[in-house]
Amino acid sequence: MPATAAERLSEVWRAVGGSFSPRADGEAPLPERVAEAALAVSGARCAAVYLREKDLWLQAGSAGEESVGGLALPEPLPAEALHRQEVLWVPLETEAEVHGLLALVGVSEQDAPDLASFCRPVFGALLAADRLTRLVKEADFELRARLLELESLYDLGLSLGGQLDLGRLGDEVLSRSISLTDARKGSLALFGESGQPLLALNEGDELLPADQMAAWKLPEGEAAVNNAAATTPMAGMRLSSCEKCLAVAISVPGRRLGVLAVADKESRDGSVLDFTPTDARLLSLFANQAAAALETARLHREAIEREKIERELELAAAIQREILPRSLPEVAGVELAAANLPTRQVGGDYYDLFPLSRGRLAFLVADVSGKGIPAALLVNTVHAAVHLQIDEAKTVADLVLRIDRHLQRFSATRKFLTLFFGLLEPDSGLLRYVSAGHNPALLLRAGGRIERVDSTGVPIGMFPSATWREETVTLDHGELIAVYTDGLTEAGNERDEEFGMERLSRRIAASGPGPVRELCDAVLADVADFASGMPQYDDQTLLIVRRV
Repeated sequence: MPATAAERLSEVWRAVGGSFSPRADGEAPLPERVAEAALAVSGARCAAVYLREKDLWLQAGSAGEESVGGLALPEPLPAEALHRQEVLWVPLETEAEVHGLLALVGVSEQDAPDLASFCRPVFGALLAADRLTRLVKEADFELRARLLELESLYDLGLSLGGQLDLGRLGDEVLSRSISLTDARKGSLALFGESGQPLLALNEGDELLPADQMAAWKLPEGEAAVNNAAATTPMAGMRLSSCEKCLAVAISVPGRRLGVLAVADKESRDGSVLDFTPTDARLLSLFANQAAAALETARLHREAIEREKIERELELAAAIQREILPRSLPEVAGVELAAANLPTRQVGGDYYDLFPLSRGRLAFLVADVSGKGIPAALLVNTVHAAVHLQIDEAKTVADLVLRIDRHLQRFSATRKFLTLFFGLLEPDSGLLRYVSAGHNPALLLRAGGRIERVDSTGVPIGMFPSATWREETVTLDHGELIAVYTDGLTEAGNERDEEFGMERLSRRIAASGPGPVRELCDAVLADVADFASGMPQYDDQTLLIVRRV
């Protein structure tokens, strides 16, 4: 007598035997037990359960005395129960989703509909529940793994965030990235805003030189994986020192800071493993954290360097202010005016005046090569040398020679300077001078004619055995000489033009008999108007001496 629906359902559940309960003798996979239950319920000779793996259907469990390995899956796969050549094919589904395929061998066509109607929902529900359980376990495992990753990255972020030394931070970033991915080696290259190398670190063999790291066209925002790096170029670069490589660009919005690469993931047995998408994700997240820390450290380094430069400029400016005359001397028969406009980047302009015996006046204008502390120190040395030697020297040329030898002996900075030194006798108007590679002084004659007073030798400090020629010129009453530094004539405007000697000559030639102080101010005003607010990078010094 045929069994009732309730009896058949009861047989199914007894056959499954509590599929989700653990067995003392070891739990068989669910597809295996589904096959056993289906065999018991159907009376078939053998049963098999197929599950889909990606695009393939693979046998996951079987039961019965006969082997079902040779069964050919029907093409196309049936959407409904299909009986063919004593084999019943039953799609196991719930809510219109197929979770598996059951094959029963040795089932009559007469029994097929009833068996299919019972097996399809019951075993489909079991497979669906098992699949859901596996998904929950996988999700839980993934969640725990992600939490561990986040904890690890958080700890890494804390360790990186407290480090402001760029070199030490780079070592930490490289070491942590290698540990995070179980790599054997790694390289880190950091670049400045203009692409210049800031830092290049390697642990193990160098994967790429720093200049090639800078040119490496890696995708932004994600790590690039090459598990065939020994034979296949990676983003256009061939890596000869590793088998497998994982690399990521370290970037902040709008700019790439550098490149981080690790290579040859090591297994417990010492073999080299492939880098996985998880490794790539971890390194990308770590690179994002590292980018913020590295940018902070770079900006910190730049701030320290700027502060150091500012302190140096302040000190250099203080040195320069101390040695420049606080006021101009009063010398009978002579009218004087002088100005010195230092730029933000302190240069080495220097001028001084020395009233001497018999009413004479010595004066000089010098321009030291370079800027900052070295230039200021050399100016200070020149100042000391002039004051030490001026009473000992027999002639102007002798004084310049003594200054040169003093600098050669005592100056630690191997720089040179141009200098104009003049000695004026107001009674006669005789001016003795030496121009050591200095800009041509301008002599204003009566009637507005300008004469150039050219160099009589090389700059001081340039050659160890240099000598200078002393020349003379006579100033009539009312005539003047203007000595200046190249900060005036080389002052630039927004069209990249220089003020030049011609403009300076015209301004001096156009001056009338008024005070030389007014002429000095007018020259500086002309230069300022010409520059139109453009920043200047060299001091501007002007000294005017008129015989009255």
